[in-house]
Amino acid sequence: MAQLYYRYGVLNSAKSANLIMAVHNYDKKNRKVVVLKPKIDTRSKPNIVESRAGISHACIDFDKNENLFELVNALNSKDIIDAVFVEEVQFITKEQAKQLHKIVHELNIPTLGYGLKNTYIDGELFEGSEAMLFYADKIEEIKDICEYCNKKATQNLRVVNGEPIYKGETIQIGDVNSNVEEYYVPVCGYHYYHPELK
Repeated sequence: MAQLYYRYGVLNSAKSANLIMAVHNYDKKNRKVVVLKPKIDTRSKPNIVESRAGISHACIDFDKNENLFELVNALNSKDIIDAVFVEEVQFITKEQAKQLHKIVHELNIPTLGYGLKNTYIDGELFEGSEAMLFYADKIEEIKDICEYCNKKATQNLRVVNGEPIYKGETIQIGDVNSNVEEYYVPVCGYHYYHPELK
């Protein structure tokens, strides 16, 4: 029986690399997979999932109005799909998370969503993350360590011009604005409030 997996981690925890390697395992066995990515993720080229480790894979970009069940069902009717992978699943809507659940339980296609759980704003959940926590049959954490110590990283800290940022828009795509010094770091609970910024 197929299941919906939600694999989450903090920033820089190799989520994209994990997704690409899982897809590779299907590819080398000549299995048909569909890889999806929200268009809102502008860090990588269109229709490409890229990892900071330097590996990449082709994908289908979609927007927040796309019906993922209908998309996958149409593709599946042409060529049987063995698995669906979704990159940056935190950016999907609640309705799209429900559509992923429907892909699993109506089409019997294993579906794996990879993404963040928490925003940088007081650790709040993204809409897609919250929905995946509800709909997923299996929830797995991709672990990483804090930028400043050896504790497990549980938060994403946004830093702009050397200052930690705790308020703002929920969705801020990093690595794209060259006018400001902006970056994100994975941190433990203590260093979320007491970052060792230089």
